[in-house]
Amino acid sequence: MKFETHGFCHVRNIIPPSVVKSAGDAFERARRVDEPAPGAGRGAYFDLPNILDAGEPFIDLVDLPQLFPLLVELIGEDIQLNHTMARLFYPGPTFTSPFHSDLKNVIGLSHENSPTFLVKVHYYLDDLSEDQGCLAFIPGSHRYPASKPNPKNLDPGNDDLVVKIVPRAGDAIIFNTHVLHMALDNTSTQVRRSLIYAYSHFWLKTYRSGAPADLARFAGNPQRLQLFGVEEQGTGYLDRRLGGTPRASLASELTTSGKRLVKRMLGRSPL
Repeated sequence: MKFETHGFCHVRNIIPPSVVKSAGDAFERARRVDEPAPGAGRGAYFDLPNILDAGEPFIDLVDLPQLFPLLVELIGEDIQLNHTMARLFYPGPTFTSPFHSDLKNVIGLSHENSPTFLVKVHYYLDDLSEDQGCLAFIPGSHRYPASKPNPKNLDPGNDDLVVKIVPRAGDAIIFNTHVLHMALDNTSTQVRRSLIYAYSHFWLKTYRSGAPADLARFAGNPQRLQLFGVEEQGTGYLDRRLGGTPRASLASELTTSGKRLVKRMLGRSPL
């Protein structure tokens, strides 16, 4: 699949097994602390709070070396982390609207011409079953103008317009947040776990969940300071870049595996 034409891509087995294990363990530790008991108002889903403060594995996913070159290619060198979620989707009907754009109500933006305004990554730490609240997309719908009505009466399980992705542990799904998407019903007996990291340009307002509380420990790491929205003295919001490196030089510094992934996802070689 091609991110530019479809609005999303499924990157298989991108998270190293050791990171899947450490992030999964950290997720469960945070869950034991913060998850409400059944019937305590947790709703159809629950997002564990302040996940970047809940363990180093969650920090490591922010600029995962196996995936970060692709995110830089998609968004640009002014990339920052916009917000995060550690989501538990309980068995039951979906909590999302039918096929929707996250940006439909954003004004001052040409949605169909801004494919990298806000990009989300869903990381998966478990093998999902087909009935476990998987994500579904309408390919190419990220090019629809915001004024176009959302499609109605689509059957996500049987309509040819719809692509449902059933991820496995270690996979990631990357999508333009204007592409029409939804989480399907979780008709299984299992809770669906996912980690959601949204990336934007440095000048865009971020959420509290987009940075850990202790930023001082990243004083020697310019990349993470930029990702966490920390201002750089003498550099304006519109001028922030990774290391101040021009685009051509940055591209030459990407790892060989990173370059290969970028080409594959952007459709310059087969998936």
